[in-house]
Amino acid sequence: MYKNLLSWLTILLVLPSCSGTSPTISVVCEENNVGNCIIKWETAPILKGQVKIYASTAHDFIPEDNPVDIINISKGKKTIVTDDPSQRYYYLMVFNNKYRVKVAARNVNIPGIQNFRDLGGYKSSETGKVTRWGMLYRSAQIDSIPFCSRRELKNIGIRTIIDMRSEEERHNYPQLHDDAFNIVHISIPTGNMESILQKIQEEKIKTDTVYRLVEEMNRKLVSDYTKEFKELFTILLDRNNYPAVIHCTSGKGRTGIASALVLAALGVNEEVIMEDYRLSNDYFNIPKASKYAYKLPINSQEAITTIYSAKEDFLNAAKEQIEAEYGSVQAYLKKGLGLSAEEIEQLRSILLMDNE
Repeated sequence: MYKNLLSWLTILLVLPSCSGTSPTISVVCEENNVGNCIIKWETAPILKGQVKIYASTAHDFIPEDNPVDIINISKGKKTIVTDDPSQRYYYLMVFNNKYRVKVAARNVNIPGIQNFRDLGGYKSSETGKVTRWGMLYRSAQIDSIPFCSRRELKNIGIRTIIDMRSEEERHNYPQLHDDAFNIVHISIPTGNMESILQKIQEEKIKTDTVYRLVEEMNRKLVSDYTKEFKELFTILLDRNNYPAVIHCTSGKGRTGIASALVLAALGVNEEVIMEDYRLSNDYFNIPKASKYAYKLPINSQEAITTIYSAKEDFLNAAKEQIEAEYGSVQAYLKKGLGLSAEEIEQLRSILLMDNE
């Protein structure tokens, strides 16, 4: 399960040392299916000594008065058993009382919600800062969920739920009604997979056709819905709306592009943005979402897998469309969405923090 953990969620921190060299400390964290967190780390060059681990349910404050564990750096791994799996924990790793790294699990396992994950911990190559943990999440659809799941959303502080599905899509599912959340609808019909899935089941669409359809949908998303994406940024520019979560049907299409645009505005580089996009392949359970597919022909099953997958070409199609129309993603943010330099700085002041 954790085979590719370091490649998925690596946080690289270059820290000064007395010898003048700059050790790199990589720390990653993932929540397992019972709510415990597995933390792994590597150092280069290899550091000797101890690492202290502090924990807090507050993303913006982790006190250093009572570590949950002190272990040898050489161990490289620690499983933190939580008392309350419904709570979200943030960790501060202190290596040799000198080097500090803040980390949390990328994924958050909430019953009834797929592909729910934190956009924190990504380095902004433009500023040297990292995205704040516990502020902005991305997810597959959030509809009527049990009380325990609503409690988990409240425990991590969610104030705003941004639903990017069309009105037609929303009406296919029982809606979430809870006054604790400010639910905002930003309707983007492109990306609606219902009709495509129906045609796949009727064997009217094949895998190669789906590939082209998704690429075309993503091109239309960035070309035709600049007003809607600007509305999203307007919400994110208000500190009072945080913590927030963005979602669509699978959390891969419209949410994937929205997340990529936000990370680009924060100065995160293209490689990391693509890495985040691909994580939908790990956190969206395709068989669970398409249980009916086992009755279909193999070609139809492959087409359904394709439409639910986060293929690099899909995100690249949107990027290529942006570059064809505006020259670059940064130009798109400013000219296409109308974000001012001041607004981008405001977003960065909300969502970026200094390295520990």
